[in-house]
Order: sequence, then C-alpha cells, then structure tokens
Amino acid sequence: MTPNDQALKQACTFVLSRLSPPSAAETLNRLARHAASEDGIDLYGEGGAVERLEAVTTDRLGKETGLFFIKGVTAQLCVLRAYAEARNCRNVVIHPLSHLGMDESDAIERVADLHAIRLGHHAPFTTAMLEDVTEPLAAVVVELPLRRAGYLLPDLDELHAISAWCRERDVPLHLDGARLWEAAAGYGVTEAELTALADSVYVSYYKGLGGLGGALVAGSESFIRTLRVWKTRYGGNLFTAYPYAIAALDGLEQRAPHLPAYVERARKLADALNKLPDLIVHPRRPHTNAFQVWLPGTPAALTEQHRRFAHERKTWLFERFGEAPLTGYAMAEIEMGPASDRYVIADAMEHIAHFLTFIRA
Repeated sequence: MTPNDQALKQACTFVLSRLSPPSAAETLNRLARHAASEDGIDLYGEGGAVERLEAVTTDRLGKETGLFFIKGVTAQLCVLRAYAEARNCRNVVIHPLSHLGMDESDAIERVADLHAIRLGHHAPFTTAMLEDVTEPLAAVVVELPLRRAGYLLPDLDELHAISAWCRERDVPLHLDGARLWEAAAGYGVTEAELTALADSVYVSYYKGLGGLGGALVAGSESFIRTLRVWKTRYGGNLFTAYPYAIAALDGLEQRAPHLPAYVERARKLADALNKLPDLIVHPRRPHTNAFQVWLPGTPAALTEQHRRFAHERKTWLFERFGEAPLTGYAMAEIEMGPASDRYVIADAMEHIAHFLTFIRA
C-alpha cells in the first residue's frame, strides 16, 4: 500500500479485513498499562517481559522451552541451520508456495546455504510426496496454514501421517507456524495438540495477535540451546526487546481468545460469497479465519477501481490485488479479525456486491 492508500483507508467508514493501526501514542499508552510493563528490562533477550513471554508461550505450546527472536526469517534460518549442522545434511523439504520459498529472497539458499527440496504445487504436500524423496533430509517444514495457496491447512489426519513418517525416519519436523494460533482455531484443537506432532515450531506475534513484531521458536531444551549461537551469527540479538514482548503478551491475552469466532465468521462470509456471480471463493470453506477471493480483471485495473470505490463509497475492502491461478481473474485476501467486530455478515456482503457492480460498470 502506498502512503496515499493508507490515508484513503483511514478516511473510510467501513473496513472489511484489517483496521489501520492506532497511533504510536495510543499503542504505547496501552502497553504501559500491561502488568508486564512493571517487569525489569531485558538485556539481549535475558529477563524481563521477554522471559515472561517465553515462559507463557512455551507453556501454551506444550514444549520444554523457547527462544524469542525479533524476526521470523532469522528464527527459521537458525532452526534449519541448526538441524543441518546436527545431521551433517543440507537438504530441507519445503513447499514452493511457503513463506520460505516465496517471500525471503531465497535466504534459505543464499544465506543459510541449504538445499531446498520443494514438494507440492497448489495444495499442501502429502506423505505420498515425501515417500518419493530419496535424498537424506535435515528437516521437513510444514507451513500452517499455507498462506499463498489460500490459507490452506493439510487434512489433520494427513498432518499426523507426516509426523509419523518423520519420526519413523528420525527426520525432524518443523512447523512454520506464523499463523499457528489461527491454524489451531481452524482445526478446532489446541496449539499444544498441533505442536505435539513436531520437534520444533516457530510462531509469530504480530499477524493474528496484532503485536509490534517478534517471534519465538519452541522445542526441547537441548535443541533450543543450539539456536543461541545461530541467533548471534544472524544478528538476531537486540539490546532490548521489551516493547515487542509486552505487545505479544497483550495479543495472546486479548486477541487469541477471539480466533475461533473469527474462523466461524470467515466461513459464514465465504458461504454467502459463494452465491455471488463473477466471484470465486478459495477455498470454498475457509480453513482458518482468512481466505482468497478471485475477481474478474487484472491486479492493476482492480487496484485503480478499488481506489475510486473507496473514495466514492468510503469503503475499504482489500489490501492488495495479485495474480490468480485463473486467466482473467485477480486475487485478493479477506481476513476476519477485529474489524469484523464492527459489522455483520450481511453488511460485508452488501459492500462486496456493490464493488462487483462497480467494476462491471
């Protein structure tokens, strides 16, 4: 989004998915009222709110311990390098549409010097695909959910099968859980039930939880100990990170409990949208609180039409338009979160239907 788009969105009286963030002053004042603001200040991640966050998160994930990182990219590079060193192997399985495969400028190969074995196409990979891998593996990575494919989750039985396949072969299974909180709500299980299937898990604090940033890797004490040196090597140690930790704790307390309701709202909205002509919902029944819609047109044309629509109707529906895997269509995302507390499904349907009429005119 351009600065002009951000200003246009703020001027809108209806926002479908993601509200504009509050001002820095509002955010800092809210965090100053949190109980963790009375903790000591951490130094390079030791003590204070960071230590409290690590304890709370690892308890919730059902793991022995965890390590805070300022950035998810750094966290997962450390995880995969540590597995590669321990197993004397550079091969890691990822999905080609995963964040590791699409959104990190090839860091997995160019920074971590690993060899990515890409499995799958437009859906999560399966155990049958793993069976076809003949090379030794340092780790298998499953992204939950697979955002670029439409926030898709593997079938829960299939995830159990992948976990069993890895354990039978003594191959570490790592969960890329940037949206693990949303994935658990989508499956209808606890986070600990999901993470019990894996050796390690990465979680993010700023997506569904609305934090300032930051991430955590959880696993066994022996494994997490091996990450500390890689955290230093990859420049992951801030002098202090307490604002991020307090915001993450606030998100776990205030946002996480609402995720099951947001998943249900996403499914109700998708069910209604499935009845509209000229619009394709993917997947037809959302796996989490977010999903894709495919609209007729090009990303560039729809972006300009959306700007005009927002200006005339004071309605903001989509953050961006990208390519859809269907000729003549472009893709946008819908995410049910705090914005959806301000309207009912019928309101959202009406606005989206008006936009479809607008782009046909």
